[in-house]
Amino acid sequence: MAEETNETVEEVVNEQVDTRVAAEQPETKEETFTKEQMEEIIKQRVAREKKAAEKAVAEAEKLAKMNQEEKEKYAFEKLKQELEEYKRKDTYYSLSKEASKMLSEHDISADDELLQFVVKDSAEDTQQAVNSFVELINAKVEEGVKKALSGNSPKVHTQGSGELTKEEFNKLGYKERIELKRTNEKLYKKLTT
Repeated sequence: MAEETNETVEEVVNEQVDTRVAAEQPETKEETFTKEQMEEIIKQRVAREKKAAEKAVAEAEKLAKMNQEEKEKYAFEKLKQELEEYKRKDTYYSLSKEASKMLSEHDISADDELLQFVVKDSAEDTQQAVNSFVELINAKVEEGVKKALSGNSPKVHTQGSGELTKEEFNKLGYKERIELKRTNEKLYKKLTT
C-alpha cells in the first residue's frame, strides 16, 4: 500500500511538472522531421564538424612540421657555423706551427703576439708575412750594428796632468769605462780600487 501511494504521488508530481513546463514555454509552431531527415541532418553536421577538425589537424601538423623544419634549419646553421669556427682555429693552429718553425730557422723565437702578427688566412700569405718580418728584423739589426760601430770612441777627459781623476771616472758611462779598461788597464784598476 505504501508503494501504491508513492507511485501515485510521483505520477501527480510528474503531471504537475509537465503542465508547468508546458505553461512556461510559449507556444511555437514546431517543425516535425522524419527519422530519415533527422539522420541526414545529423550526418551533414557530423561530416561538417569532421571536415573542420581534419582541416584543423592538418594545419596544426603543417605548423608543427614547419616549426620543426625551422628548428632543424637553425640547428643545421648553428652546427655549420661551429664547424667553420673549428676549421678556422685548426688552420690558425697549423699555420702558427709552421710560422714558428720558419721564424726559428732565422733564430727568432715566436710568442703569441708575433704569431698573431704573421699568421694569415692561407699558407702562402703566412709565408710571405714571415719572410717580410724576417727581412725587416734583419735590416733593423744591421742598421743598429752599423750605428753602433760608426760611433765615436769614448772621449776621456783629462786634467792637465793627463790622467783621469776619480771624480771624472765616476761620471763616465759604461761603454766609456769598458773602453778605458781596454786601452789603459793600469789606470782603470787604479780608479776602481
